Amino acid sequence: MAQILRRAVELTEDEVAKGYKPGITEDELERIANEVGVAPAALKRAILEAGDGKHTKGPLSLTEEFERVVEGELDPSQFDVIAEGIKPLSNAGQPHMSQVGRTLQLSAWTGVSQARVTVTSRNGRTKLHVKSNALFQGLMTLHPSFVASIITVASLAERGLGWLGAAIGVGVMSIGFALFKKLTGVGHRKAEKLADDLRERIAETLAHQPATAQTSEVEEAQTVQQRLGPG
Repeated sequence: MAQILRRAVELTEDEVAKGYKPGITEDELERIANEVGVAPAALKRAILEAGDGKHTKGPLSLTEEFERVVEGELDPSQFDVIAEGIKPLSNAGQPHMSQVGRTLQLSAWTGVSQARVTVTSRNGRTKLHVKSNALFQGLMTLHPSFVASIITVASLAERGLGWLGAAIGVGVMSIGFALFKKLTGVGHRKAEKLADDLRERIAETLAHQPATAQTSEVEEAQTVQQRLGPG
């Protein structure tokens, strides 16, 4: 059924009839959803989750950034839904979570890597940004393999087997690099899953909010201006 509807929309948007406007309105979506038995709450959540998403890779894929945008403003008083289920991670004695106005920042442990999470709620949208880095993967793989190769080369060189030590050292570093690459990929995938999970959590929270609770900063400013009057 979904494939038929999708194809019908494609055919409709291929039409060149005068006055035709591509796309579908929210009222039309609600009517279709009602006809096929989709719950209004489920439709509302799906609309909220259908925001923009970006994926950016850093040099050598050592970092990856995932951005998700959910329509509607998550009230700062509800930022606790972001922290729920996230394993906190502190850096050099710094707090793992901080909030300034309508922006929340926290460090999360994904299981094999660190991810920096930033949530900003304003202008009628909630923007989620998750950045994954390979710091811990390097400490767990490249650093110990490098130390082990140095010790091996030095030990065998004292016995006149420097060539053997060098060969073993290269082998150890190769294994360490392979593990580093593997764990880095796993860490980035877990960070992406974290971004998707948080997007769903935000959308679910917004879907259960009364419409009047989703007031943007612009609307608030207009309300204040109306109360104060001109000048």
